[in-house]
Amino acid sequence: MASTPVILLSKRSGNASDRPNAATVQAGEIAMSFGAADPGLYFKDSAGSIRKFGSNHYGATAPNSSPLGSPGNSVGELWSDSSTSNYYLRVWTGAGWQKIGAGFADSATTANTASTASTALTANTATVASSSLIASGIAVVNTLPAAISGSLVYLNAGASGLYVSANGGWIPT
Repeated sequence: MASTPVILLSKRSGNASDRPNAATVQAGEIAMSFGAADPGLYFKDSAGSIRKFGSNHYGATAPNSSPLGSPGNSVGELWSDSSTSNYYLRVWTGAGWQKIGAGFADSATTANTASTASTALTANTATVASSSLIASGIAVVNTLPAAISGSLVYLNAGASGLYVSANGGWIPT
């Protein structure tokens, strides 16, 4: 007996910055935006909010700054901001874009042998400075500490991964 393949299609769009509308997506349903400018997978959570999971946005303008679909961003969404010569990792808190590690990146001159880069604009011998895991002050912990808005930690136990602090709690990225 010959079988006929079944193709299941989710809600999807190829337009740039075309995020799904919460009114048209059911709780738990996946929607996709495959436009090259701002691709991502989305789902509707139990509170009725659209959440993005997928790649970190890289560019001089924030993701979804000129929406074709629903406006706004998902709490915990990441943006590598290249709008200035100091690149910043930012996270959406629900109210705005928070710089991650800003206390380290904003204070100034040069560190020739940086171990934390807490006072460095440039670090000549910093380890992993180009991908900012050590130079931006990310701590590696075995338990999540008290949440400080805008903090970033790597949890090395249990549900391990990168966590950002927003709205009084920790959000896995």
